[in-house]
Amino acid sequence: MRSNLRVTRFTAWLLLAPFVFSGCGSYTSKEASKRFRDRAGKITVTVYPVRVVRGQSAESDSELARTVAAFLAREDMADAVLATTPVEIPVKWHHNQALMAKESALAFSAQARDARPQTEYALMGEILCNGNETHVFGVHYYLAERNGPLADGGLTNSHWDEFKDVKPTDRHGGCEVLMRMLRSGWKRE
Repeated sequence: MRSNLRVTRFTAWLLLAPFVFSGCGSYTSKEASKRFRDRAGKITVTVYPVRVVRGQSAESDSELARTVAAFLAREDMADAVLATTPVEIPVKWHHNQALMAKESALAFSAQARDARPQTEYALMGEILCNGNETHVFGVHYYLAERNGPLADGGLTNSHWDEFKDVKPTDRHGGCEVLMRMLRSGWKRE
């Protein structure tokens, strides 16, 4: 009963997230964001394993990262390489999805800074699921410059078109949402 109440409260907050959260400005660097927006051509990016949060645990999915890297290459959006080590971030559920995204983004930024990838940028996707992975609550992504500043990020849930179009129920659907988010946010005409 208590677990159902927690999920119900979290779901209610997710419904309010669009009104509380209007972008990723609360954790991105203005300077890094400007450099990313003003870029000439495609970027080089290290794609970290996608973080799949299931209930109170999280796992890193390298196969999903491979899917994202192939997508970026196919769409001619980035030259992508795969990271060899996952990003370790403690699971901390909050009633506010934006706060969860901000905490993960800052943790990812610090780890990217310490790892110093050879590419210009580091990217990690994050998929929030229920414990048995039959429902996706939200999808996030974080893009950090190689020295750590966050240049871009995104949050989506059932209020956004990418999410509505896919109706994800598991990590694979969440990955499809992630790729659609990247396409709509990064693709240049």
